[in-house]
Amino acid sequence: MYVAERFETNYDLVEPRFERIGSTEYAMSSPGYKHQIVAGRLFAQLDAKLSAHGCMTIVAPFDVHPLYDKGDEYTLVQPDIFIVCDRSKLQDNCYNGPPQFIIEILSTNRSHEPQPSPQGEGSPLDMITKLNLYEKAGVGEYWIIDPETQIISVMELIDNRYAIRSYSGEDEVPLVTIPGCTVDFKKIF
Repeated sequence: MYVAERFETNYDLVEPRFERIGSTEYAMSSPGYKHQIVAGRLFAQLDAKLSAHGCMTIVAPFDVHPLYDKGDEYTLVQPDIFIVCDRSKLQDNCYNGPPQFIIEILSTNRSHEPQPSPQGEGSPLDMITKLNLYEKAGVGEYWIIDPETQIISVMELIDNRYAIRSYSGEDEVPLVTIPGCTVDFKKIF
């Protein structure tokens, strides 16, 4: 019997990926290859630059409880990439509290489906639901990256509301929450 056949018949061997926001659970499928290439290149740039600031770069899958500081241990997300500068909130298998910086990468191959009815592709979840969640949680900076259009939407938390700026794939984008750190998107796309 092949490993895949064992997984198909023994679901308890496979831990499904999901996110839980409010009372809705979103099943997560595998992202597309463009998503993964962008994530890998972003990780490489960020990790090299942020270690000098005492921060760590973590990639999905890794559970984050962004509202933990507000008494909500139920809500959990798995951002594509997030930055850990406050290691007191980092556990072996989760981060309890809002990270300083989160990146979500859109993927046309990735579906986030609330159970039981479909929500569609990753865009509405990342661009509306998570944006509102991260703003409420106090995530200082949130990027949504679209590999297809090569648009980087940067949300900066100012007075508990996100101010939004957009960049192109030709830009070097500064991290607002970590002065002196930038990402060169000509090396990403």
